[in-house]
Order: sequence, then C-alpha cells, then structure tokens
Amino acid sequence: MVITSNAVRTRWQQRGPADARTATALRLMVDDWIADTLEVSGERRADILVTVCEALANCADHAYRGRETPGPMVLDVSLDVPTAMVVICVTDHGTWIEPVPGSPRGQRGRGIALMHAMADDVKIDGTADGTTVCLHFKHCRLKPEFAA
Repeated sequence: MVITSNAVRTRWQQRGPADARTATALRLMVDDWIADTLEVSGERRADILVTVCEALANCADHAYRGRETPGPMVLDVSLDVPTAMVVICVTDHGTWIEPVPGSPRGQRGRGIALMHAMADDVKIDGTADGTTVCLHFKHCRLKPEFAA
C-alpha cells in the first residue's frame, strides 16, 4: 500500500486488492483518520463511515465479478481546509454494472441510494474501464490543534 501525506494528513491514498479484507482495513483507516484529524459530530462521522463502507463494499462485490483474482481498488481521501469539505473517492478498474431500475432487489441493491442519502454529494463515473465513486461531506473541520 502507498501513503502520501503531510504532517496533518489532509490528503492521502491507499490501495489494495478489491476484496473484503482490504475494504475492512481501508474503512478502519478512514475511521482512524477522522478521529485523529477532524472535528465532527458523531452523526457526521457515522455518515462518512457508512457511505465509505458502502462504496468499498460495492467495489469488492461488483468491480471484478467473474474474475479469478480481484483487481485493485484505490481510496483517495482529502480535506479542503478552507471549505471544511472532505472528499473520499473509491476507484477500480473493473467493469461498471448499470443499476436496473425497478428490478427485484431482495436485501441488496440499496448502497447507492444510501450513499446519496448520507453524503452531501455523490459523483459516480462508471465506464467500461472502471468506476470512481466520490463522496463529498461538508462541515468537516480540522481539529483546533492543527489550525494555523
């Protein structure tokens, strides 16, 4: 895995195989980063973690379906300090599967709707060459001890 960071870690990246183990590890890293870096409410923290978990799980479940070994997934995390905006993107190089409106879903198929409900903005760029899901969260201030 690769980390790029500065002293406060307002931008960082991790990558690994698109599987459940990596998704779990990445979610824990995001949780630790929030605890170490951001001043947010418990509700906001939960919103971020649930949506990131959904994006990572979707990547692990769907991006490389039918392949023997999973390809990579990349997690990019950034905090724009002046606007207090966190952007977290999950990228894969698998195949985008277009959701089918009105299809029977049973207990699955609600992840994208959940992301839209909990994040301030969601951008999904799905192509034949891969998918990037970017989750935007407002009101995520840097902890006072890091402020200039």
